[in-house]
Amino acid sequence: MRWTTIVSVWVVTLIASVLVGVFAVEKVSLGWLGITMAGSILVAMCVQLATQEKQGFVIRFGTSVAGSFVILVLATGVLFLVHA
Repeated sequence: MRWTTIVSVWVVTLIASVLVGVFAVEKVSLGWLGITMAGSILVAMCVQLATQEKQGFVIRFGTSVAGSFVILVLATGVLFLVHA
């Protein structure tokens, strides 16, 4: 498994969630986190297709998306605590 491609998607998701936390207005930050999840799915698909490896594609893609989901769940919790 290529962990560099998986972790790179997680890093992009983490950076995007930090940017949402810094720049988004309180009322729409949840919406932007949803858009961030959609973007991380697209980034994961592009990164995994760019490797041109058929073996383990579904596992790499699923791991990338699952990790991004966990990062965004944590970001949602942090934003909830900050804005509460």
